[in-house]
Amino acid sequence: MIIVDIEVPSVGRKYNFSLDEQMSIHTLIQEINEVICQKENCYLDNKKSELCLCDVDKGRLMNENLSLSQYNIRNGSHLLLV
Repeated sequence: MIIVDIEVPSVGRKYNFSLDEQMSIHTLIQEINEVICQKENCYLDNKKSELCLCDVDKGRLMNENLSLSQYNIRNGSHLLLV
C-alpha cells in the first residue's frame, strides 16, 4: 500500500488515498470514484468509462491495464483524476 495525493478538478478538491500499487489502474479508478462520490454526494456512473488517472509529477496519462507499481508511483506522488 502507498499513500498518494489525488487531485479531482471536477469537484475542486484534493484527497489522500492509500492504494494497492499492484491493483490495475482501472480497478483503482472505480474505487476512487466510488469513495469520492460517497463523500461529495455526486453521481458519475455514466462517466466512469471516461475517467483517467494521470501522473502529474511526470506529466503522463496512465494506461488503465497497468498498475501504479509499473509506473513507479511511490508514497507522496501527485495524481490527477480527470
